[in-house]
Amino acid sequence: MKNKTFALVIILFYSSHAAISQEIIKDSIYSNILKEQRAIEVVLPDKYKPGSGERYEVTYVTDGEWNTKIVAQLQRFAGYQFMPPNIIVSLPNTYINKENMRNRDLTPTHIVQNQLSGGADNYIAFLKTELIPYIEKKYPTKGARTYHGGSLGGLFGLYTFFKEPELFQSYTLSDPAFWWDNGLVMKMASQKLDSLPNPERTLFFTGREGKPLQEMGVKQMDSIFRAKAPAALHWKCAVYNGETHNSMIFKTVYDGFKFTYEGYTSEPIEFHPMAGIVLKDKPFNLYCFPNEFQTVRYTTDGTEPTPASPKITNGITPVTISSQLIIKAFDARKDYDRTMKGDFTIGTVLPVVKKPGKIKPGGLDTLAGTIGGYIEIKEEGYYIFGLMHPSMNTKLSLGNQPLFDYDTATGKGSDQSYILPLTKGFYPIQIKYAGNKAPDLMYLAPGKEDPSPIPTEIQYH
Repeated sequence: MKNKTFALVIILFYSSHAAISQEIIKDSIYSNILKEQRAIEVVLPDKYKPGSGERYEVTYVTDGEWNTKIVAQLQRFAGYQFMPPNIIVSLPNTYINKENMRNRDLTPTHIVQNQLSGGADNYIAFLKTELIPYIEKKYPTKGARTYHGGSLGGLFGLYTFFKEPELFQSYTLSDPAFWWDNGLVMKMASQKLDSLPNPERTLFFTGREGKPLQEMGVKQMDSIFRAKAPAALHWKCAVYNGETHNSMIFKTVYDGFKFTYEGYTSEPIEFHPMAGIVLKDKPFNLYCFPNEFQTVRYTTDGTEPTPASPKITNGITPVTISSQLIIKAFDARKDYDRTMKGDFTIGTVLPVVKKPGKIKPGGLDTLAGTIGGYIEIKEEGYYIFGLMHPSMNTKLSLGNQPLFDYDTATGKGSDQSYILPLTKGFYPIQIKYAGNKAPDLMYLAPGKEDPSPIPTEIQYH
């Protein structure tokens, strides 16, 4: 049933986006290092606009003659939730006298069984000094790069990981041929892994369950990484069952993109209350609902959250503010970490007013652009007031305390929330707004889990 559901999602995805064609730009560059003309295939993000000023990360793909469309389409699919759009730069192999030069370019050493082998150092030099500068001059790039390769391309990827640690920030390696030359890259991993010069990178490699896991060297490499990988390296070995050497590409690319940008979100993490007055040493409930693939942590003393800070799970978190609430969503690529701050002050219970003599229950006074009257608080505690999707300029005050001064022109988020410690009694309330439609005002009383409109029986006019 799960497979059928996933297949249905794929069908719906492609049918709903059939009108969006991913143009493959054919290009080429002459390599003085390789002494040959090299074909390039470039796929730009769907929303790419020349001159917009927006810059993109780049994914470089080997074996482009069969990988370009696969990687580009799966990147688009993952990009709707799990990653930012990338420019795809794919490199088809060169054929000389019908001989595929991938055996030359993607292998780090020469072995007798393969006469073309051993050209990886030249291929790295081509990427570093010719291709990447060409791409970064021609297209609006950020300078952050991901590498994808499978089989010998996976071997080349890990070899590059150790030989040129600054070249790529992330790697996805599908069923890599770590067996090459009696496990050459395994020996490199054993010698260099625990002393990486810049360990804050991401590395995702995959293997097939059973004998292939051992034969390709993936099982042995996984053991080496488990023993020696530094804590700052974001890495994972994924083992798939029921796949072939070629079908591994699909799962590796999709899962690899998700892992590379683990925790990514294009939107701020929403939390409530966002601001307000709180009592010293008296906790209140913070409502925050990050996605299950996001890691969100917080501090209450004004310091930047770290991976060791308390974690926010999907739900309600009791917090006590000592200085300032800071919430941080962590991404495997640190450029995409998101930090949000709550605007809280430590104060006292908002004082009530003497019950006015001429008021009636059952609603507030409503005039053009103004709603006002009193609300009666019947239980002491924290109250959260929320302004939902105000369409025009809106101000809200309770007693002598301003809660919101919302102006859509300021670029603030649409939903606003404010917490106050209240006591039993009456509080004047006033809402001023521009436009024909009054904003929706919600509140959350102590002991309640879901916000609701303020009950009319505690409203007075």
